[in-house]
Amino acid sequence: MKTIPFDIARCAGRFDLMPDGKWCKQRDTCKRYLAFTQWDRGVVPDYRSIRVNMAVPDCRHKIEAEPQ
Repeated sequence: MKTIPFDIARCAGRFDLMPDGKWCKQRDTCKRYLAFTQWDRGVVPDYRSIRVNMAVPDCRHKIEAEPQ
């Protein structure tokens, strides 16, 4: 899968950084999360110029991924 454009923020798939923090239940169907965890591998050496945000309740920033 080709990754999303680099000017679109990625999603960490978590609501907070606490060790027992909650994960977004929709992360595996979100292009922002999939780009961060899978598609950017081997393409993005670091994330210094690409934003990575925490997940937000109700997934209002979600970009729906096509079923694979």
